[in-house]
Amino acid sequence: MQTLLTASPEFAAAWAAHDVGARHTDLKRIAHPELGVLELYCQTLLDPDQSQALLVFTVVPGTESAEKLALLRVIAP
Repeated sequence: MQTLLTASPEFAAAWAAHDVGARHTDLKRIAHPELGVLELYCQTLLDPDQSQALLVFTVVPGTESAEKLALLRVIAP
């Protein structure tokens, strides 16, 4: 690890910030009234200077949840 700390200032800065154990992605299950349960990954992007968080929801392509979201694009007003 010492080699990496010496070779990469970017890694050394990230290591010094001690943000190594932070968890920023979770699997969320959302119950839609017509489509049922959707499984989406939620990534949290943090801006600690502004005390704000942006939640980004994504779906795994080819899954049942992806098919349900595609259907939702058709039936949603």
